[in-house]
Amino acid sequence: MARPRPLVDAVPEARAAREAGPAQGSTGRDTGADFAERLKELPEAQHGRAVLDLVRTHVAALLGYDDPATLDPARPFTDLGFDSVAATSLVQVLSAASGQHLSATLVFDHATLAALAAHLHGELCPRGAGVGAGGVLAVLADLDRLEEALAALPSEDIERHRLPGRFQALTARLTGGGTGPSPDEQLAEDASADDVLAFIDKELGLA
Repeated sequence: MARPRPLVDAVPEARAAREAGPAQGSTGRDTGADFAERLKELPEAQHGRAVLDLVRTHVAALLGYDDPATLDPARPFTDLGFDSVAATSLVQVLSAASGQHLSATLVFDHATLAALAAHLHGELCPRGAGVGAGGVLAVLADLDRLEEALAALPSEDIERHRLPGRFQALTARLTGGGTGPSPDEQLAEDASADDVLAFIDKELGLA
């Protein structure tokens, strides 16, 4: 990143921008102090959204997107075409824009925009990281990791542990459809006759 660039240096505007450094980020909109002041003026519930917008804005600038809102927060950086150079550039501009000293491995430690924004929100607003929009971002990041882990499981393990039934019960709770079936009720719905008999034997101590 620091090697000489004769072709770039031949363009006065490009040379001036490079010499100016990353103090205002890739978009030139915020310094760390500017963004911190803007956060103070916002209700706490809007802090997480503001941090996500900051991340989206700089990612969009690096990748050439016209509208940052078109970037899916749950999409992995690798799917967006990020490489080590882009990851380093993003760390630099986000460090300058947020006023935080961010790890060089930030993009690799937090694989999606939502996960990275949740981490940055926690750095900027440690007291409010578990509530409001920041809490939602953290949940989204956890869901990203859960989805990735589930995709790697063999189908027989998913069926054996009756994971679909557990997710259906959780969905019912989230959508106001009740607490969902009990484990025994779910077993009766999902399991085969052999599974039911094995369960009874285990409960009676016969297995």
